[in-house]
Amino acid sequence: MYSAVESYNTQKAHRFTMWLAIVSICMAFAGLTSAYIVRKGAGNWVDFSMPASFFTSTVLILISSATIHVAHVSNKKGHVAMTVLGLLVTMVLGLLFCFYQLQGWQELTNAGIYLDGNPSGSFFYVITGMHAVHLAGGVFFLLIALLRSAWVFGIKKRKTTLIEGGKGGLLVRTDLLSMYWHFMDILWIYLFVFLFINLNH
Repeated sequence: MYSAVESYNTQKAHRFTMWLAIVSICMAFAGLTSAYIVRKGAGNWVDFSMPASFFTSTVLILISSATIHVAHVSNKKGHVAMTVLGLLVTMVLGLLFCFYQLQGWQELTNAGIYLDGNPSGSFFYVITGMHAVHLAGGVFFLLIALLRSAWVFGIKKRKTTLIEGGKGGLLVRTDLLSMYWHFMDILWIYLFVFLFINLNH
């Protein structure tokens, strides 16, 4: 029998692991942005403008934070249909974010800014690319959560709290998903502002 105490301890362990991952990611990007500033100060730096597509992707990821919050709150209340909808919309917005990131990189390529060119372009590609990879990982786990919640909605067709454990275990961890997704949102806003300021000064 999967007891409430075991469920609580498992959730604590998972949240601790998530916090470790978030701290590790923060340290990696702190190192990259610090190296960016040091390398820029060394000279031989080509200035270029922020691609327009990155402004669009920023709006999309901000909206996605609201939709993942809706999914999480709905999940806690046992509203499966709204959980499914919130996860679906968040996943679509995440995919659109990645699409517009690709569009932005294409704009840079068309302007003659390449990954293996001037250090300014290389840093831009690496920083934004690393964030996109981490966000794509979040999209993958969103897909898993969406499939599981859709299964509950489509097969069981009953009101249930997906976040809580029972005999079937933890079906959908929207607490961890929303935690990670909000972090990706905040991280991107930091990176966007950092790059925008440094590209224009």
